[in-house]
Amino acid sequence: MVGGTMTRYADRTVSTLLRGVAAPDPTPGAGPTLAVTAAFAASLVEMVSAVTLRGADDDDALRARAARAAELRERALELAEEDAVAYRGVMAVLRRRGEPGHGQRLREALSAAADPPLRIVELAAEVARMAADAAQAARGGVRGEAITAAILAESVVRAGGPILALNLAGSPDDPRRARAAELARAAEADVRRAQERPSG
Repeated sequence: MVGGTMTRYADRTVSTLLRGVAAPDPTPGAGPTLAVTAAFAASLVEMVSAVTLRGADDDDALRARAARAAELRERALELAEEDAVAYRGVMAVLRRRGEPGHGQRLREALSAAADPPLRIVELAAEVARMAADAAQAARGGVRGEAITAAILAESVVRAGGPILALNLAGSPDDPRRARAAELARAAEADVRRAQERPSG
């Protein structure tokens, strides 16, 4: 915290971030942790694409993948902020549980708090897909980094499902549940694809 305001996730050291997660405070919790993990996965895709590009002819697809990975890295850190803000909104409602209309306010806050995890899951699913593409194109040592990126991103997608389910416990038919499950299946397939031996 600087000057009474919270330091952005993008500006925190890894050590500071880990201490924050370990502190006896619900924020930052699972959501920001997943978002930062997705940012690491996107960073690996960005690096693998840049290294692969060095050993290839001018390749627009590789350049586009590296640029998109950079965008997703930055967006993931923004989503860490958004998730923390949404969860603090839930905590604020819980502190007023004795007021009339508490149940409705809590349902609304929890529903709003489900949006950032879904966006994190969607972002991580895209990273997993890009990582699989990068793994197929990579040669040599960096292929391991691409596979790692795919596995990290898939773990974010898989872990995001239960977070969504907890926030949407009172809404079993909410379409965001099905969306998360669909993305989890796709990310799992991308991990398998990342680990396949490249053709050619």
